[in-house]
Amino acid sequence: MRLTVRGIYSTALIKLLIEKGFEIVNPTRSQMERFGIAERGEPDLEIIDSQLDRNCIEARGLPEALEQVVGCLRKAFADLIILKLNASENFAQARIGFPNEAKLKLDELRSEVAYTVPYHHYCRAGGEGLSSMVSIAEDLVESGVVPAEEMSKKFEEQVSRLAPRLRSMVRIIHVKPDGRRIVLGPGRVVWRGEGRARIMRRITGFGVYDGLGVEKSPGDYAITEVSRFQPWMKTSYYSVSGELKGRYYNVSTPISLYSDHVHYFDLEVDVVVKPNSEPEIIDAEPLEKAIRENRISEELREKALKIAEEIAAKQP
Repeated sequence: MRLTVRGIYSTALIKLLIEKGFEIVNPTRSQMERFGIAERGEPDLEIIDSQLDRNCIEARGLPEALEQVVGCLRKAFADLIILKLNASENFAQARIGFPNEAKLKLDELRSEVAYTVPYHHYCRAGGEGLSSMVSIAEDLVESGVVPAEEMSKKFEEQVSRLAPRLRSMVRIIHVKPDGRRIVLGPGRVVWRGEGRARIMRRITGFGVYDGLGVEKSPGDYAITEVSRFQPWMKTSYYSVSGELKGRYYNVSTPISLYSDHVHYFDLEVDVVVKPNSEPEIIDAEPLEKAIRENRISEELREKALKIAEEIAAKQP
């Protein structure tokens, strides 16, 4: 199968796909230099960055080619998420999500081809500013200005401190296994530490809090606690007078925490704790649906359920 690959994941993906027997055509100049390839022609499948979400790729082309590539990626990345898959007789397309464990494996693949800073793909997915920082750091090493070991140490230190500024406004972006992209906020950062933050959101409408079944009123507020790479986040809901209305633990892939937003792939299953009640695991059925639709792996499902059980037992 002949593939054309572009975007922030291209070097790592080409490394993997060539090893699995795929042929790369229409390479960029850097791809020609890194892999010694120069073939031109019509590809069976094109892989590019998703315009909707830099944590994802889009693949489109012949159905057989897409099926083979998706199969290859599933074997390589246990946490891979197939967010969208459409196919007809002669054309197919898919949106594929790379959670943070997959990104770390992509880093390893890329490092076999060229110098790669720690958390390369994590930063590339975080926005243009971080992506430029990655390019500058790697260029300095490749040009011999800074030793690789020194740059890696400094870069890892910078990433470990990455968190939104105190009192800044951030969005919480979670992507459902069915491809829906839900944005909460903006919320204000009321506390921050290295790789951690608490975000407050004001409630403006009436209704009922999903999962909790507790009345929602204007003046309520929510405090969401997030930590980088933690596979869940906790949101506590309070009345205008500060009375706790309930806690909601959202189970997800390991969280990405940037200066202006939080990002993760939602794994459907959640844990709720109502006042004076025992913790309850909810939404297990949507997780099972994601398995039936072949969007996530059995391994990721088991991991999500285990995390939910641990949260219900400890209520961190």
